[in-house]
Amino acid sequence: MSDRSVGFPVAARKHAWLVVLLAGVLVWILAAGVTAITQDDILVPTLFLIGSFLVPVTVVVFALARLDDCHLTSNVILLGFLAAGTVGVVVSAVTEIYLLPTGAGPVGNALGFFGVGLIEEVSKGAVLVAVAWRVRERTVHGGMVLGATVGAGFAAFESTGYAFYAYVQHTDAHPELSILQTEVSRAMLAPFGHLTWSALLGGALFAAAAPPKGGFRITPRVLWTLLGVAALHGTWDASNGWSIWLSQGLTGHGWIADWPDGTYWEGLPTQGEMWVFQGVYDGSLAIVGAVGILWVILSWRHGRAPAPASPPAPSPSVKSA
Repeated sequence: MSDRSVGFPVAARKHAWLVVLLAGVLVWILAAGVTAITQDDILVPTLFLIGSFLVPVTVVVFALARLDDCHLTSNVILLGFLAAGTVGVVVSAVTEIYLLPTGAGPVGNALGFFGVGLIEEVSKGAVLVAVAWRVRERTVHGGMVLGATVGAGFAAFESTGYAFYAYVQHTDAHPELSILQTEVSRAMLAPFGHLTWSALLGGALFAAAAPPKGGFRITPRVLWTLLGVAALHGTWDASNGWSIWLSQGLTGHGWIADWPDGTYWEGLPTQGEMWVFQGVYDGSLAIVGAVGILWVILSWRHGRAPAPASPPAPSPSVKSA
């Protein structure tokens, strides 16, 4: 996609994502206010879609402005977003239901969290490979941008499901507020979750398939990246249970020698317990997110294409006397 065909200056296209984000936030707030005032259930799906898709669509706009830099096409970007949010989410859900253990206990809970992480990362990686099969010029940067787009699609459709679940659980007690709380939380955390993990895996996959190496293949880097992002994913999902476990121990309720889960609260937690839990939970997510972002920065720098070598300067001619 050339700059002339778009009709906008390069600088304007590079910053279009910021305009989309700010305009989307304003529309989101307006939609939430109108829905709360009118109590019109017809507007609830609009609230679902705006809140769940705002950050992911912003990522897509960011990617579309960098097609030439990453040697991708708009078709690949849009197909990756939609395929991850539909096929990727559905395949992951079905696989998790039939393959992961449902029993409680340390082993069952541990396999559940990290199994979900592995299955979802494999699903997103498969979508990325499928949509990028015909991409000829594969670079680490292109794989990371496409991976982030695939992660954005997965996160958008998944967040819509969580928002709907929050609405169903609180239909009689300010459902709009519950929807907003769910969507704001997931929107703020989205760049540090699915987008980061898929970007890392996409960069590794494209590095393994970069010319002159040929097609996509499993290399040690791809395998270790997959295991690494699955571990980050599983740790992220397990942070809630671990935070409850730590909060119970730190507030004097004793330590339980078991894999933590959300059933440890007996009755309603006190305000002090909630402060401790929130601090531990936010801190654990911050650590996992920081590890992922640092990894992305290092991968991006390492994947920078080397500058083309300049031709040697011609040697000066020697005139004979």
